[in-house]
Amino acid sequence: MQSAPTTSPWPKRILITGVILAACGILSVAFSGDQLTDYYDPRVTSEETAQYGEVNTFVLDAGCWVVNVEGEDSDYIVSYQYIEDGAAGDAIDDDCRSDFQPQVSDTNFSTVDKLDIEKESEILVTISCETEDGCTNPLLFTNGDVVVIEMLTDPVLWMSGGLCCVGLIFIPLGWMLVMINRGRNAGVQLITNQHLGIDTPLDQDLSPKKEILTTDELYQLVRGEIPTIEENGIDVPGPFANADTRIRKPDSISVGGSINKASVHTPENPPTDDSWKNWDES
Repeated sequence: MQSAPTTSPWPKRILITGVILAACGILSVAFSGDQLTDYYDPRVTSEETAQYGEVNTFVLDAGCWVVNVEGEDSDYIVSYQYIEDGAAGDAIDDDCRSDFQPQVSDTNFSTVDKLDIEKESEILVTISCETEDGCTNPLLFTNGDVVVIEMLTDPVLWMSGGLCCVGLIFIPLGWMLVMINRGRNAGVQLITNQHLGIDTPLDQDLSPKKEILTTDELYQLVRGEIPTIEENGIDVPGPFANADTRIRKPDSISVGGSINKASVHTPENPPTDDSWKNWDES
């Protein structure tokens, strides 16, 4: 019978490694939470600002610029124009898409516009307000394309995210391999128990010292009978020359039949002693 295969330690190692990596990734994200939050805060990511009641001109690089304001933007009426030859020119297209969205837990930001700047240009921002005491917060201009690229290439965030991703892959993989190993071990144990539990009368009666059966014994096996097999004793003489210590079977004693035996004496061959006279007188 073959021995049970050795269980591989790698499934448990993979599972434990996945748990450790995931925990390290979560801790890294927790410690770098402030840095991650800064990427979604327009007060940190904005490169230019425009204030109500002022002449706002500045140069913007190519990209999709997201204009945000802290609080509600319902009072703001804003126009954007290119400056050409020192004078206001064409209006800037405000239809572009950016993955940048302000997400700050303690502050509410509104998105005013998204400006599509095709190339580096100087622009003029004109702000009008519907209320006299409104529009106190400045407009914040953030290049959404640049912020997203910086966030994706941040080494700290890459390390934290990578640890979490690898850990989340290793955990189910290791768990699946552990379950497969348990199923295999259970199958091997069941088969082993079945082999160990079989105890047929033939196994009990057949002597392990006798390897070859006689013709009569094989015939009894074919008929479904259990042959009576006698062990071949080894006739080894004792160690002492003047004493035989070998086990001998007692001689068979005939039992039964009549105790009267025919006499060997005849008239022609009478007994030589007088015992017959004593028997006759009695």
